[in-house]
Amino acid sequence: MLVLVAGLTIAAGLALGWFDPGSVEGDARGFRPAEAPRGDPRATAWPEYGYTRRRTRSNTALRLVPPFRRTWRVDAGSLLEFPPVVAGGALFVGTNAGLALSVDTATGRVRWRRALRGRVASSPALAGREVLFTTIAGDLIALEATTGAERWRLRLGTAVESSPVVVDGAAYVGTLDARVMRVDLRRRRRVWTARAEGDVKASVAVSGDAVVVGDYGGRVTAYARRDGRVLWRQTSPGPRVGGAGRFYAGPAVAYGRVFVSNINGRVLALDADDGSIAWVRVLGGFVYSSAAVADETVYVGSYDQHLRALDAVTGVPTWSYDAGERISGSPTVIGGLVYASTIARNPREGRTFALDARTGRQVWSFPDGRYAGAVGVEGLLIVTGVRTLYGLRPA
Repeated sequence: MLVLVAGLTIAAGLALGWFDPGSVEGDARGFRPAEAPRGDPRATAWPEYGYTRRRTRSNTALRLVPPFRRTWRVDAGSLLEFPPVVAGGALFVGTNAGLALSVDTATGRVRWRRALRGRVASSPALAGREVLFTTIAGDLIALEATTGAERWRLRLGTAVESSPVVVDGAAYVGTLDARVMRVDLRRRRRVWTARAEGDVKASVAVSGDAVVVGDYGGRVTAYARRDGRVLWRQTSPGPRVGGAGRFYAGPAVAYGRVFVSNINGRVLALDADDGSIAWVRVLGGFVYSSAAVADETVYVGSYDQHLRALDAVTGVPTWSYDAGERISGSPTVIGGLVYASTIARNPREGRTFALDARTGRQVWSFPDGRYAGAVGVEGLLIVTGVRTLYGLRPA
């Protein structure tokens, strides 16, 4: 364990990204327990990728306990890279074949299908009576939630893999030509466009009056929601070979900190106010997994085949679980369980599993999964397999 040493050399090195001291333990300075993620025991919606605008991917108050019984399954027809969103008794999801689907969560009946003319590599977001999808073809598309009819389409000019986040009548997305945008949903036009230091594949998270996201230049940036001004920008520490790496994973905002994973194997905790580094934890492989945050713990998977629980204050691991296969997708926390899936070399061998969030002990496993952890609403767990959605209810 390394001790965090005050000094200009280390501080400057971390800021520049070339100096990598390895894992750096944090402390409670700037940690705000009052900004913990809040759960809802009777939640009927999972409206955003990551559950809330802060993308914490957790609802610890929702009680869904295995064993489960499968009540329905829906073959989406092609790869599902990201999980659905849920509201009003329906789920909404996009596929790699460019298809948007809505499914009745009580019966598994497909309510509608809509071709989007562009591959979907993101979760949609709910915005009132509309569902927003982004596509590799470079569109932001609003579909009517009940019928799937296209309400409007905005060309963003380049491919988009970023799941929209919706707040105050606006959607924020990143693009693969290094831009972050705010779109006015009523006027259906861009309000501002800001530059990033690299392609933005991650989904934007809301942090107070800012939105924050990492990019493929190895930087994490907070932009003012109102006008897109850069409020702070932090460069990831990294090894001398590979440097600052790339942020594929999206951030999670809680406890006054921004938790974000880097492909270069680092998980960072940044101060949400100024972007200063609170701690760094080096894992044993590529980290594509966005973190889930609950109960002062950060849960993250890695290509070293482990799912880990890190102390949100210090970054020190509290437990590690060997999944036997790489973990690429983001975990979710529902009740007292953390769910994740494995990206097996043979897709048919992937699985979704649940661990006790306090101990890391496996309590449940399901024989399908690849990228997405489970999402849940009252009485229903929804599992995303390679190309199939499953509705599971407590037995």
